[in-house]
Amino acid sequence: MASEDDDGGVSFALPADVDDWVATAAERRDESREDVCRRVVTAAHAIATDDDEPQPVDQDDLEALEDQFETDLESQHEEFLELLEDVRSRVIQVKRETDAKASAEHDHDTYESDLESLQSDLSALEEHVGAGFENFEDVLDYLFDQTDDLEKRSTVLATAVVDLRDRWNTFADRERRRAAAERLQLAANQLGIRTAACADCDASIDIALLTAPECPHCESTFADVAERTSFFGSHTLETGEPPALEGRAERETQPTNEDVFEAVEAEAASTDQSEPNTSFDATDKR
Repeated sequence: MASEDDDGGVSFALPADVDDWVATAAERRDESREDVCRRVVTAAHAIATDDDEPQPVDQDDLEALEDQFETDLESQHEEFLELLEDVRSRVIQVKRETDAKASAEHDHDTYESDLESLQSDLSALEEHVGAGFENFEDVLDYLFDQTDDLEKRSTVLATAVVDLRDRWNTFADRERRRAAAERLQLAANQLGIRTAACADCDASIDIALLTAPECPHCESTFADVAERTSFFGSHTLETGEPPALEGRAERETQPTNEDVFEAVEAEAASTDQSEPNTSFDATDKR
């Protein structure tokens, strides 16, 4: 039942389904229920008072529109054919003028063959372009995938190469240290020395127990063994800086894949020179 308020507005109860629809529309538009109802009434009033009602389209109008479309399409197709024929006629005309300007002894067989070949290539190119690059995106995606896969494989390979090189450097360093310890032990054996004092800390060292040319007490590096100079003196393990290790380079930064592969190629070219020599000539110390 409708009622009129003091401002002249009219209020009335809505059916349940209509009330639900108004609530949903208000929530979706973020408006109040009054704004939605006002919008609906305004739209209904505009439709009711509009004298210019749209006229429905009948079948004859649709058929006329279709005929007009086909006519325009046919006209454009004929225009395209005319332009194509014009281009061909111009090409033929240029060829005839060129042939007319050539000498009588001039041979056109080669030119005609080349022209036919060019026309054939042009036709094939037109067909190819007309067909389009339907699989262009697929090919591009495949190339991108292959590039990513190759990049990952190269990274794994570079990491493996770096790891192998580090292991080789560690092994070579250990072999050099062992060879240096064996050299000291051999020199001491030739001199009949079993124990000697460290030149830096004076600690007594059993030379036969050395596994590296270093003092187990002060970690000084041994360079040679010397006999005692007096009866009350002791044999001495002389200390000093060892020569720089070959084939060992400290890496301050992480190398790139290209740096690793270049380094591998350089090391492969000098493998014979960089391999550690663990043998010892007994004639070195007498």
